[in-house]
Amino acid sequence: MNRYLLALLVGLAWAPDLLAQVQYTTPKPRVDDVNDTDVSIQRVELTDQYTILYMKFQAAGSRRQIPDRTISSTIGFQPSSRLYVNQGERSYKFVRAENIPLETRRRVTPGESVDFVAYFERIDPGYTVFDLFECKDSYGYVCFNFWGVHIINPPRPPKDTYAKRSPRPPGPATPAPRPRSLPQSAPETKTPAPVTPAPVPASISITGITRNAKSRKPITATVSYQLISGAEAAGDDPADSVLSGSLTGKYQIPVDRRGVYAVTASAPGYFSQSDTLATNRINLTRDFDLVPIEAGATVTLRNIYFNVSKYDLKPESFPELNRLVTVMQDNPTMQIRLEGHTDTVGDFDANVELSRNRVNAVKRYLVSKGIAAGRIETVGYGPSRPINTNRSLKERPENRRVEMVVVTV
Repeated sequence: MNRYLLALLVGLAWAPDLLAQVQYTTPKPRVDDVNDTDVSIQRVELTDQYTILYMKFQAAGSRRQIPDRTISSTIGFQPSSRLYVNQGERSYKFVRAENIPLETRRRVTPGESVDFVAYFERIDPGYTVFDLFECKDSYGYVCFNFWGVHIINPPRPPKDTYAKRSPRPPGPATPAPRPRSLPQSAPETKTPAPVTPAPVPASISITGITRNAKSRKPITATVSYQLISGAEAAGDDPADSVLSGSLTGKYQIPVDRRGVYAVTASAPGYFSQSDTLATNRINLTRDFDLVPIEAGATVTLRNIYFNVSKYDLKPESFPELNRLVTVMQDNPTMQIRLEGHTDTVGDFDANVELSRNRVNAVKRYLVSKGIAAGRIETVGYGPSRPINTNRSLKERPENRRVEMVVVTV
């Protein structure tokens, strides 16, 4: 039997009600960094009680070497593991694990694949990124530590406020006795009591302002949006758009179903900007500061994704790069420079080489879409140009980036 299926069946046998309680599922979550590339998170499920991580360990074909020590082919999971959100603002305890030992370690043969499941306390609604800290590397072990695991976890909806019922007018505890016979008279016409209408749920929306990033003045922009995932989405919803006001730059997107929306603001003469927003039952605000297309302008391509320590583009990067292709097609004389950056963790020369390979991968994609190679310069700076101190878990991903600089228009 497949090990992954076996682990799942064991978990359901231990707690048969978990399946009915799954609230949100994130398959193959995006991870900013990982300590051991032999282990991966296949799926994250959120129930009313647990944060459940379905994980896979793929043993290397041969023993891995690091300076001064050899990593033995054994695996285990520490009961002291924790999930952290917002740089340690909140932590969530480990509950149990399945198909992997806790107090001891089990041997795995080269090339063997092990599927296991780890249960933690439920992450509070609204936190969409967490870190998994299993342990500190010691005694020759490499810990299963992850940084920046992105999941679907919308905020908790606010409690509905219902209209208060009017108090019933006081009256006698028992009805007054009626006479045996009533005088003949016209039948009494009763006026029906007014009916209090049921409360209508308040409509929610995504609102914000589109501005010139340089002058900070409002601009008119087209704001397109699409529901891409969530409990009320099938993933095939068509895109729609609204126009922001010419004087105020304000826009409003009606939200009739909860989930994750992809939102993009674009305007002639500006680089477009996009974001993904998780909606529930509250209004969201997202302002877009669009960078003018002019010589010297610098734009961080935020939605460019690579595997850890790799330079192959992930498919999630294509929409962002396709928007850059459109800009370059609309501005046929524009030349750009792609600059690659990494964090300061690891060997300096290896990071420089990695940053150079990544921007070259972006260039190859643009060329494959018809952009002349002579219009694109590339340079890899590695960790030499950080934009922050690089000390915290939140800052490190910000330094791993691809920037685009306009050389000429």
